[in-house]
Amino acid sequence: MSQPRTGGCLCGAIRYETEGEPVFTLRCHCRDCQRASGAAHVPAARMPSAGFRIVQGTPKRYVNKADSGNDISRIFCGDCGTPLYVQVSTKPEIVGLRVTTLDDPSWFKPDADIFMQSAQPWDHVDAPRFDSYPTGQAYPVGGKS
Repeated sequence: MSQPRTGGCLCGAIRYETEGEPVFTLRCHCRDCQRASGAAHVPAARMPSAGFRIVQGTPKRYVNKADSGNDISRIFCGDCGTPLYVQVSTKPEIVGLRVTTLDDPSWFKPDADIFMQSAQPWDHVDAPRFDSYPTGQAYPVGGKS
């Protein structure tokens, strides 16, 4: 059996572990995920809920209706606000884990990009790349670091 993957929120109040292999990996571009994350897409892994458990803290839950009409529960840290995972009412056997909350998300490789009709046209990587925040250059917003 493989080692459990571990993760948690930004402030450390919530910790979880998950066992088993992902059922499906994806980048979701739906507007709900964009609004909930503050990002253009959410990297997620659909994990078996039987192998998922909260090991520290008590997360908060926000329930709304997905475009499909199904209830979707968004689980997050009530202290720092980090989105941790989602559960869809019609798929209780699956946890939609936010991959970047894992202690080691480097293994992630998406099987698909979904809800591309909502994808932002600027969500691509063709801008200059920096290993850290760029310094010594003037920027129109924010000035120098």
